[in-house]
Amino acid sequence: MDLSQPSNEVVAPVAVVVPARRISIFDHMNINAFWIAQNFHWQALLAIVLPSMIVKFLGDANKDINLAIVVIWGTIVAIVVNPLVGAISDYATFRMGRRRPFMIWGTIFNVIALVLFAFAPTWFSATGLLVAFILLFILLQLTNNVANAPWSAIIADNVPQNQRGVTAGFNGLFTLLGTALGALVAGLIVNKNDRLPIYRNEIVQIFLLIAVVQIVFVVYTIVTVKETPLQTEAKFELMPVLKRFLFNPARYPDLSWVLLARLLLMMGIWGVFYFLEYYFDDVLGGPGVKTIIFGSAFSGEEFNGALFQPILLVAALPASLIAGWISDHYGRKGMVYLSGAVMSVVCIIFILFPSQGFILLAGVFFGIGYGAYSSVDWALTCDVLPPTDEAGKFLGIWSAMGIIPQVVGITVGALILQALRGMPNHLGYSVLFAITILYFVLGTVIIKQVKGVK
Repeated sequence: MDLSQPSNEVVAPVAVVVPARRISIFDHMNINAFWIAQNFHWQALLAIVLPSMIVKFLGDANKDINLAIVVIWGTIVAIVVNPLVGAISDYATFRMGRRRPFMIWGTIFNVIALVLFAFAPTWFSATGLLVAFILLFILLQLTNNVANAPWSAIIADNVPQNQRGVTAGFNGLFTLLGTALGALVAGLIVNKNDRLPIYRNEIVQIFLLIAVVQIVFVVYTIVTVKETPLQTEAKFELMPVLKRFLFNPARYPDLSWVLLARLLLMMGIWGVFYFLEYYFDDVLGGPGVKTIIFGSAFSGEEFNGALFQPILLVAALPASLIAGWISDHYGRKGMVYLSGAVMSVVCIIFILFPSQGFILLAGVFFGIGYGAYSSVDWALTCDVLPPTDEAGKFLGIWSAMGIIPQVVGITVGALILQALRGMPNHLGYSVLFAITILYFVLGTVIIKQVKGVK
């Protein structure tokens, strides 16, 4: 991917729109409100609903591999669609602006995909359900990325550079709020230990609720965030833009290091994320085990959604806001160092202290680490962007660096857990978390190579 444009090459120039005025606190909130719905959508599905449906409808024996098979193909689609749609939006001349029309149409079709997924277990037999899950997940990723990829550039479109840390703090705040709410609501609604007719109704409820949340927040965003239409006669040309995605790391080394660090840190996060519900069931659960605090029969959905994720949120919310403010005044790299170290400690706790109490303590540490990282990651990337007005394309690449780890992480994790399934002391999970520590350490060390920002 070459993010550069040689001086002797002209590729559909885009009129530069430089945000000049300071924006209010309400502008910060309105720009980022959409991320509540986005993260509610994906956290509910990926952390709770999909792992639960795989076990309930396809069986426990090959749950790790089946989950990976369902997730991988749709995620690969997202890797392609995200930067491409972001780049197309850079050239869009809609009267509503460059970004909002994509959000509207992407959400309409995303809601249709959610409704289809809700009723799929009723419409398909067990033999065809795995294929149905794969195709529907591809459709979910396609439509959802059409909506969110262009919106990732809104911070560069509308926010002055000296306020990006604050906006990124709200981005981290709303990301974590949506994440925790998605897991909490899904964890309370869905329980694979319920009888099949009840469970089918639970699945319909959660999918329809996700669709309603998407619609409400998209409508709010369209109404409250205004865009200035792009004034240019330039047209989007696919081949020249694709050629410019060839990457020469030497031309923009700071951006290259930031993207590589994000790739590695997200590898650590996504490498274990999909399997947390299975970890809780296999390591913490068992016959007669009660959920701490609630005293109910243990389920991975409830422990993850109603305890682990909310505790993570309580720690992450202040961490994201404080880290965003600190990054504006004292530099962003220090927050990355802190987050990498703290998230590594979390993995050690999962390996050495597999009890409900210690795992909830690990949720506190993870909230602090991930909150600090999520609050500065976007701002740090914006700080090292090339001096062009094609933020949609560049932040599409940034988004891809968070999506690629989903494919690699779940593949590596599934292979490890399946290969070591049945080994004593839950060896598979220990190996998985050990590899995750390596990802975190490498990602944290690499950010030191970024020279252009503090």
